[in-house]
Amino acid sequence: MKISILSPNLSGDPSIIDIGITYLATYINERTTHSARILDFTYHARDWRKHLARHIEQHRPDVIGVSSVSMYMQYIKPMLVEIKARWDLPIILGGYHATLMPEPTIALPEVDAVCIGDGEYPLTEWLDALEAGRSGHGIRGLWFKDGDAVVRNELRELNQDIDSLPIPDYDLWEDLERFLFYNGVIYVIGNRGCPYGCTYCSEQPLRERMPGRYLRTRDPVAYAREIEHHYAKYRHRGMRVAHTFDPAFTVNLPWLEAFSAAYQEIGLATELPYSCFSRADQLDEHKVKLLADSNAGVVRIGIESGNERIRSEVYHKPIPDAQYRKVIALLHQHGIVVTGYNILGGPGESMSTMRDTFRFVRELEVDRPIFFTYRPLPATRAAELVAELGGHIDQDAWEKIDSLHQHSNVYTQDLSPRQIAAYRYRCLVHFTSRRMLRMARQQRGAFVGNLARYLVHGARDGIGMQYALGYFMVSGGDNVVS
Repeated sequence: MKISILSPNLSGDPSIIDIGITYLATYINERTTHSARILDFTYHARDWRKHLARHIEQHRPDVIGVSSVSMYMQYIKPMLVEIKARWDLPIILGGYHATLMPEPTIALPEVDAVCIGDGEYPLTEWLDALEAGRSGHGIRGLWFKDGDAVVRNELRELNQDIDSLPIPDYDLWEDLERFLFYNGVIYVIGNRGCPYGCTYCSEQPLRERMPGRYLRTRDPVAYAREIEHHYAKYRHRGMRVAHTFDPAFTVNLPWLEAFSAAYQEIGLATELPYSCFSRADQLDEHKVKLLADSNAGVVRIGIESGNERIRSEVYHKPIPDAQYRKVIALLHQHGIVVTGYNILGGPGESMSTMRDTFRFVRELEVDRPIFFTYRPLPATRAAELVAELGGHIDQDAWEKIDSLHQHSNVYTQDLSPRQIAAYRYRCLVHFTSRRMLRMARQQRGAFVGNLARYLVHGARDGIGMQYALGYFMVSGGDNVVS
């Protein structure tokens, strides 16, 4: 059986290259008798129907799979209608949205099946069944339609041995060169799952829903070797950083020590910087030194709010301001760039608490501050807190939002979506101006040419100018870890 797996990104964001479906398609190709392709729409927002038709008519898939995230359901639904109307192919949806919202997902008329949780094994078994003319009865992790009935098979334990999966093959993405131009990174993941309970994040409801140990770790030496594999393959195509997606990269000290030693022994510490997520309450002097010694060029930390009450009581991230001051100073002392993530307009927010965030980020001298407007993701505790704290969610607006960066669909007791979006814009202008000036000083005469290249490429590729400018500031010129 041939399956085409769709990445339905019509948002204009060039950073979307789904590591989950890369793993999935690679597994299908390397470990089964079936074959998989990835169909990406990132650079085809203006002609997505033609792009879809060209792919289906050229490759003749037997099945269509779709990676679903809540913000892209507005794009997925018309794609499903188009596929059913023109080709009447079986369609299966998986991913975060399908896993957390299986009932409304399977209720979509065009959807034949839903994969809940990790997809490698249930998808393989479903393709086996389709090829043999059998139904999907008994396939754990799969819901499917049998006539007018929905068969809800039991859940399947999450993949526990993630070292057994093949190295993801990014050559499956036909526009990989464009992705590397804008981002300069290859995505890797060594630890799946997160032990924390931040209320705004989908990790908590996923941990509660799925059977099996949720936080799963890879062998740290094998992980470093995988990064070496990708660097050998993609260094001459634009890879300048290994971008790790481990939600809890620094939580386990022995694992971090082993990874740091392996990265240095392989020789990557002098060749390839990496970027990782961490938390301010995970880091101390010893861990920061391990990161610095192994060339962690960028550490990405969630600040979320500059107001301790919002951070602790609303987001359930009880990290005091003093810890952020200490850790970010430590990172800077070791020459590590800090990306700081912040949320504006969340449950219970006011203009005063948003100003606290602005002031705190400025005080910390975060190198790369990023400001999101709050999104009430399905099944998360924070989405419930909006109403409990005197606000409400504009569901109609939610259906039209495709980014964490712009607009808002939340009314708090004191703020409207317009006020939240306007304040984010103020933060953006302030910190972007400072970063642009710093980049101009660093790049000197090359700055204008580097910026022009990104803007020209953005216009040619159908990427919004805001995205082109944003990713220029992350990876344009030689500032990929500065």
